[in-house]
Amino acid sequence: MRAVILAAVCAGLVAACSDSGPGPVPQGPAKRPTLPALEHDFGIIPHGEKREHEFELDLRKLGEPIVPLRVHFDCSCGLAEMKLRHRDGRERKVDGNPSADQAASPDETLIVRLVIDTNGKEAVDLPNTPSHGFIVLQPTCDLTGNLRVNWPIKVTFGIDAPVVLRPFAAFDFVKVPLSGTGELITELRGDEAHPGLKFGPVTTDDPRVSVAIEPADDGVVLRARCQPGDLGNHRAIVSIATNLATGYSVHILATWKTVPDLEATPVSKISFLADLKRAQNAAEAAGQFVLVTDHDQRRTPEFAVHQIVAVDGRDLTKSFEVEITPIPGQERQHRLLVRYVGGLTEAVRGTVVLTKDGARGPFLPVDLVVFPKNS
Repeated sequence: MRAVILAAVCAGLVAACSDSGPGPVPQGPAKRPTLPALEHDFGIIPHGEKREHEFELDLRKLGEPIVPLRVHFDCSCGLAEMKLRHRDGRERKVDGNPSADQAASPDETLIVRLVIDTNGKEAVDLPNTPSHGFIVLQPTCDLTGNLRVNWPIKVTFGIDAPVVLRPFAAFDFVKVPLSGTGELITELRGDEAHPGLKFGPVTTDDPRVSVAIEPADDGVVLRARCQPGDLGNHRAIVSIATNLATGYSVHILATWKTVPDLEATPVSKISFLADLKRAQNAAEAAGQFVLVTDHDQRRTPEFAVHQIVAVDGRDLTKSFEVEITPIPGQERQHRLLVRYVGGLTEAVRGTVVLTKDGARGPFLPVDLVVFPKNS
């Protein structure tokens, strides 16, 4: 297989770079050789374990100096890296620089190392499944990158998890407001090959996530709680020890996004075109809305308009009509719709400021942008 691959690369790259000696470098796209994939089968991997494999490639046999640039791998639980290994054992990293001094020397081989860490996957069985990647190669004579070649990689692996998680194999708390907590429940037990498996204790790598274990008929119930933390996206790993002789622990990924108590979605902005000479009718304004939510359960969910103000401080209240209507089935959520009713002579940028309690707030600002529409 290696001989076939090397012959294909040699035929394609040498033709692209060496037909006319050291003359002008081709500027247009060149025909790239089709390379058979580097393949490896990791087999079935017990969940919680890692597997590694190295491809060793002698780039001298390509017939033309080649610089390895980078390697891509599409598996979320996979890590791919490249290095050049000297025959005496010394190694240097591939840094992505296409300069000629980064090509392999006559005493070096290219090592492509793949690592599959099943802890990056949910603790569920996975049949033997392919994952793909590629190595990016560039001839040293190519000064533009037009002659780069992608050398494909194909690996297959499966996962054998000794446990069953239902209904959730991961804790996705979705949104957790600053004033609240996230809560999820799932059941954990040994699979058919591991009946009566024992679980505990539980540890997490983020103190904002805690999990309580309660006994169940053939396993345990996991009650997970999540504190919000800083605004933005978060992730943590929950580890649950088992009594398997291998020392296996169940790793469960926990993810959440901390959001403010007052939130406008999908974005905190209403922008539209309007004929400034007249008021909009209901049909014209139908799409000019966002959803506003008060996640704080200690307050009533209703909002009121505090002010509509331009960025320069002008009061815009008389130019707009605002409707705040509840969303059926979503008791904490309302629709904020804005309709232009006249009075402007030019485009305007401003803010619709909603309040929970008059001048005391708290407030939820929603950007408002209106552009003139040609009549």
